[in-house]
Amino acid sequence: MTDALPSPVNAEPRLPIEVSERVIEAVYNDWYEFVSTSLATLSSCSLVCRAWRPRAQRVLFECVLLRDKDALYGFAELLYTSPELGSYVRKLTNLAKLYIIGFHDDEKAANPLPEGEKELPYLPIHRYFPSLLTSISHIRRLDFADVRFPSFGDFARFLSTLPNLKVLHCHRISWAVLGLEPVCMAKRSSHDSRKTFLSKLEEFTCIDMGEPGRQRLLSALGPSLRGLWIKFPNEPPSLPIEHPRVEQEAPSLALNLRSFPCLDRLLCALAPSAQPDDQMLEYLRDTLVSWGPSSDDVLGDLSPSQRRLYLAPANRSLFKREDYVALLRTIGPVISGDTDDHPETDPCRAGLVVQDLGDRFEWEDWWRKAVAECFPTLSRWKRLYVYPTHTVKTTKWQDDDSTPQDYADRLQAMQDLADARCRHSTRDTVKKFLATRAVLFSDLQVPASGRQAMRPSLAQPGTSQALERASEGLTARLEDVSSPSQAVRPWL
Repeated sequence: MTDALPSPVNAEPRLPIEVSERVIEAVYNDWYEFVSTSLATLSSCSLVCRAWRPRAQRVLFECVLLRDKDALYGFAELLYTSPELGSYVRKLTNLAKLYIIGFHDDEKAANPLPEGEKELPYLPIHRYFPSLLTSISHIRRLDFADVRFPSFGDFARFLSTLPNLKVLHCHRISWAVLGLEPVCMAKRSSHDSRKTFLSKLEEFTCIDMGEPGRQRLLSALGPSLRGLWIKFPNEPPSLPIEHPRVEQEAPSLALNLRSFPCLDRLLCALAPSAQPDDQMLEYLRDTLVSWGPSSDDVLGDLSPSQRRLYLAPANRSLFKREDYVALLRTIGPVISGDTDDHPETDPCRAGLVVQDLGDRFEWEDWWRKAVAECFPTLSRWKRLYVYPTHTVKTTKWQDDDSTPQDYADRLQAMQDLADARCRHSTRDTVKKFLATRAVLFSDLQVPASGRQAMRPSLAQPGTSQALERASEGLTARLEDVSSPSQAVRPWL
């Protein structure tokens, strides 16, 4: 038939293959929660057609997940039968990143252990294992998450074998035994103040790590550190320390950052706190004060314009929008200070970035106004930067479905109710006080000799209207002083 459709084999592709390859490359996401989904998608892409297979396999084998011993043996067999795939795998000589990730609770529930087998209490590490890491001592980035070590010394010795490490992320790291401070974290000698432990580290993330270990790790790091990511408050895994060999160190939630003169980025991930507000604010203030420049610093001093303090929610699903703004309002005086004076020079010791709000565009103006009210000094000097929408939206606020108008209506209703209760309570109190014919002579500036003469006037015509006006005036004065503000020492 002359009008038959052309053969699919001879049909020209609708898109150039280069465009398809760009799309395939964009599929992969190295965020841990997206890795498995990305690899499954790339595996499907490699089966679509011959044209897609090379690029899909190249991206697919750049990151290999080996969840157990069987997966390791299967991967080795695959490379043996298909040696051409080995060119796609990042060999140890080219390895730049290493991820050691424990299983989440939902993953453990979805893949239970066989009957009769128990989960290992911590990561098994052979005594010769650190020496084997010297073959990959050139890696630049190391990520730990949900890993429990036999001891803090094993964790420190693991890190000490990677002297070229520049980026270190630690999330929920714990150990069975704290023990003494390992020798690898000490200085060269008592006469040499230089530190050799991770001497090239530039970025460090320390989220929910035990306080004694966190303090030890920070005190061992050198002046090369430029970025520090911490969670506030710190919430280490609630796992007991087994067979402690030394007396437990008293936890100190405030961090000392004076040994990092080049630290220009400090990010605080904020979470709801169960501790008293005054104690929480004091820990935050002490940490920020230690970050400021000191007269002892010789090299690496940074100007205020070079420093950035970042605030972000640790997990948006833990907050309603108004609750997070209330937390920012609480820590606002600690960071910027709520002073009424307007200095002629910039008083800010660093710029403030409020980020990872991950909201819809309709909330952008609301966030900018609400955050500016929490940090008026920084806003006045244009040192406040707010990013309501620029983020990867992995979690949602508890009230994600509401709109700015819903919030405004609810806030107005609550304010009207509070004002009505305040006026009603204050007016009743004043009326009862004046009804007892007690006059506040201290405010009226009346001589003592004339006070008795004024008391009979309360029974004359027009007295009730005068009492009503006095009641309204005194009510207004009481409302003005009903909410005294507490002075807080500012940092920025």
